[in-house]
Formats: sequence, structure tokens, C-alpha cells
Amino acid sequence: MASPDGRARASSDWSYRGFRALVLENRRLRVVVLPELGGKVWSVVDKANDLELLWTNPRVPPRHVAFGASYDDSFFGGWDELYPNDEAEDLAGERFPDHGELWTLPWEWSVGQSDEGAWIEIGVRTPISSSHATKILSLGSDAAELVTRYRLENTGIRAQPFLWKSHVAVRLHEDSRLDLGAETVLLHDFGIPRARGAVPTFSWPDLSAQGRSFDMRELPAADSGRSEFLLATRMSDGFCSVHHPHLGVRLRLEFDLAQLPSCWTFASYGGWRGLHVLVLEPCTGYPLSVREGVAAGTHQVLAAGETREWSLTARVG
Repeated sequence: MASPDGRARASSDWSYRGFRALVLENRRLRVVVLPELGGKVWSVVDKANDLELLWTNPRVPPRHVAFGASYDDSFFGGWDELYPNDEAEDLAGERFPDHGELWTLPWEWSVGQSDEGAWIEIGVRTPISSSHATKILSLGSDAAELVTRYRLENTGIRAQPFLWKSHVAVRLHEDSRLDLGAETVLLHDFGIPRARGAVPTFSWPDLSAQGRSFDMRELPAADSGRSEFLLATRMSDGFCSVHHPHLGVRLRLEFDLAQLPSCWTFASYGGWRGLHVLVLEPCTGYPLSVREGVAAGTHQVLAAGETREWSLTARVG
């Protein structure tokens, strides 16, 4: 769909399995967004290698999901956003559903383009938190980078404790590697990790436990039966990435630590429902519980009437 003159293009003339599909494309990348399904980025293709970078669940096709549904049981992959919570919990006097409000709602949308590039803008108003979220995904004419700009506004009269995180499910290959701009990382008690130490926090990337040392950048085999959930508690550089060496391809997410000071990763190497996937999750804080994090000073509060803006860049190279 990129134009003959090489300029980036955006189109709303497509559908996927009966859902509106917004397509953003330049010479290097093709991006597909399904606005009716939580504003999900369904596909990011590296055109030079004809390689799909995002993971989609082979057993769960994209479909409408009821507000308040179980996220894990409905997880069909791709890239979406979570706000204002991860696990279901009470915040500001309200009960919030599993993985928050955004991922089940239909988002409004528009597309545009100019000589400098093309973009997709989507937005949604939340039913419980009285918030308005927008994101603008843009491509320049030739760069292999997708820039996503976010805007979050509390339109209510109460302060809203929250987390915000992008939830980017990445397709893995035999030699894929993970990296983070992390200094210290918490190994969560979920799953079946390679090992557990007496202290759950370790210095990235080396985990020493049970008489062994593990470089956590190196990933277990797809059939190892492992699953791991990591939360960076201190970062020195705002990035997370998955590298596929034999393909010569890397997907790297870059962000400002002033806005997104943490990054989580969830990975299943056959250990969670037999799936093989790694999810990159740049986040505004930690741990899972927003209520606990606010009390500890590691999660944030969006004041009534407050607006925040930030960006996330996905580089492919």
C-alpha cells in the first residue's frame, strides 16, 4: 500500500475477519490496527524480511470480548494497552476488571497523511475511571520505526490511582534473545521459572539460584515447560527488546524513564497453556497491585483534570 513515490500511507479501506482494519505502511513497515477490539495493534511486519513481529494466539481468534472478561482466557495476542490496573482490584472506591478498562472497548479512529508521513489516531473514554485515552501511531516515509504518542486525561472529579502499560506480544524464534535497560529485576512468584533464589530480586541479567547461574537474556526452548514473569524495579536506560539473530532482526521499544520507569516481561516457553510467546510491557510502575504500589510510592495517581503525554518508539533493525 506504500505509494509509488515512497511516501507513507494510512488507509481505513480494509477489514480483517469482519472487523475494521486500519493499515499504516511505508517502505519498511506495515502496521494493522483493529480499533473495534480494544484499539489493538494486530500486526507489525518487517517488509524487508517479510517477517511478522507480533505474536497472535493460534487457538483464540480475534473477537468481541465482554467488558469485565478474564484477560488470560480471551488473550488473542497483538499489542494493546492496560489502564488503570493489571489484576482486578478496588481503586478510588471502584472495582476495576481484570487488566483494566481499555482492552475490551471499541476505540474511535481517524487516519491521515502528509508529505512527511502518515498516522492513525484512536481514542476511547472509559466507563469507570472517567478517563480519556488517545494514541497516535505514525510512520515517516522511510524509517523502520513506529512512533506511538499517548495522551491520558482524567476527566472526572476524583484522583485516579493507576498504572499504564503497553502490552506487546512478540513472536519468538529458536535463537531469540531478550534485553532490558534494567539494573534490578524482580522475579515474580507466578509461573515455572528456570530457578528461584532466596531473594526474588536480582541484578540484570544474571540470576544465581539453586547453585546455578542464568543469563536471563538467553531464552529457554519452546518446549521447556517454563514460564517467567519479570518486573524491572530499577532501570538505567529506557528500552526493552527482542533480538532474532539468525534473521538479523530486532524489535526494540524505547521510552522515557521519566514517564515509564519500569518494564515488565511475561514469557511462556510452553509452560503457560503450551504457548510460546514473550510480552514486552513498558510500564508506569510496579508491582501488579496498583493499591500496593501507590502506598509504596512505586505507582502513580492521576489527579482530577490532569493530563499526561508521552511516547513509545518501536524500532525494527
